[in-house]
Amino acid sequence: MYESYWKLRDRPFENDLNTEFLFYSRDHREAMVRVLYAILQYKGLVVITGEAGCGKTFLLHALARELQARRTRAALVKDPSPEPLDLLRQVAQAFGVRNAAGTKSELVAALEQALVYHRDRGVRCVLAIDDADTMESERALEELRLLLNLVDVQGRPLLTVVLAGQPRLRAQLRKVPALAQRLAVSFALAPLSEMDSAGYVSHRLRLAEGDRGIFDPGAIREVYRSSRGVPRLINQLCDLSLLLAAAEGRRQVDPRIVGRAREELREIQQ
Repeated sequence: MYESYWKLRDRPFENDLNTEFLFYSRDHREAMVRVLYAILQYKGLVVITGEAGCGKTFLLHALARELQARRTRAALVKDPSPEPLDLLRQVAQAFGVRNAAGTKSELVAALEQALVYHRDRGVRCVLAIDDADTMESERALEELRLLLNLVDVQGRPLLTVVLAGQPRLRAQLRKVPALAQRLAVSFALAPLSEMDSAGYVSHRLRLAEGDRGIFDPGAIREVYRSSRGVPRLINQLCDLSLLLAAAEGRRQVDPRIVGRAREELREIQQ
């Protein structure tokens, strides 16, 4: 809508999962390195936590893209069920198990067969569960422990489980000690710093082939103050600011425009 006004190839601040726009802050880069280490070293359980909007889902999709070139079969479960049997079915479907409607023992056997099939062909299996904190049920988490009991002849787990969720996930895991003890790698994503927030805006504008000076320095500072460095909120503020500034015929986004966008978003989201 405003792309032609600002001479942009794309809308740079969409809250979608286009990994072309992924910005690696120091935290995101470290999280990716830790997760890849766990997968390549046959670790069992990995946990990534962070407040809503900090980029956990984006990171999982970037991970799946990264793994494509590493002989790895990555399965993603979104909106995991808190019911143990339903969760197992979701996992089976994510790994392409044809009959995912059986009993618990049948599902586990089918999953083990699929994991062994991939292992025999030199393919590592990774299960990524997004919004894992919404499972809440200790019985559902117990099913994940059972999956980690599936090991090869060397005693290495047949899959690595990556859980991503809000900070409460850590407390939930502690309620299932046998699963928490399998935790090999953990990382907490923080919101972007002021410097990274400025880099994030510049990075997205550059990828959209836009002028990185569209937002003046004061506007960038206001974006950071208003969003607290949360990428999802940065996107919302910058997207609406570009629209408002274009509607006013502005040549640049200034702090007043960002402030107006903040107030409009606040009214919408109340």
